[in-house]
Amino acid sequence: MAPPAVDLPSKSQINKCGKYLTKLRHGGLPAGSVDPAQYDRATRTVSAYRGAHAYPLLKIRLGVQSMVLSSGASSVAVTQRLKRVPRIIRKLHRMPAMPLFSLEDIGGVRAVLANGPELEAARSRISKVWVDQIIRERDYIASPKPMGYRAVHLVVRRDDRAIEVQLRTKGQQQWADAVESADARLGFNLKDEEGPAEMIEYFAAAGEVIYRNEYGLAIPQVTQVRFDEARLAVVAAGYYRA
Repeated sequence: MAPPAVDLPSKSQINKCGKYLTKLRHGGLPAGSVDPAQYDRATRTVSAYRGAHAYPLLKIRLGVQSMVLSSGASSVAVTQRLKRVPRIIRKLHRMPAMPLFSLEDIGGVRAVLANGPELEAARSRISKVWVDQIIRERDYIASPKPMGYRAVHLVVRRDDRAIEVQLRTKGQQQWADAVESADARLGFNLKDEEGPAEMIEYFAAAGEVIYRNEYGLAIPQVTQVRFDEARLAVVAAGYYRA
């Protein structure tokens, strides 16, 4: 099944439009220097490039769903999303050396597994079937991010588009949901590891406790004390109620 034809400008034009919108939205252009025609062209180009990921994204989502179920998962939720243009621009601003054409997570598929063993079984199945299509793997379970984020990310090439596949356990998904909820309620940007030190420490400690509980590992006293102290700190700072 061939992908629908998408008429896109060149790679250099796509990158140029991404850079232009990034400068425009993050103060890199002088006031009053905006050319409406250029702005319209850049917006349409970035939106079209984003849309060009929709069909390969669908195919990856259907493939992940099939392979996760065939791996023996007892319960699984598989979803897909296209990163919104403002978040694409925000990421380009955060990573100034990264051109738009090189972003690997404009299209994303997420599978939430019941536990660690089911995640590893799904990961093994996907890695075996798509061995020639996986261009990058990031294991944030073995090496979590400083704030405690854990998941496995696989970047899959399909129809000349990079699609990111995230594998998470239920606990890892609940952790991520709690971060997004805190961002929405308090106006932070914890999702990008930006925020008050108390909140960053709290989620880092919570991520470690969740990981150990889900993977059947003992929780050392020092880890439990760290989490208890972090929880008291966010309550004292007014971010949560006791």
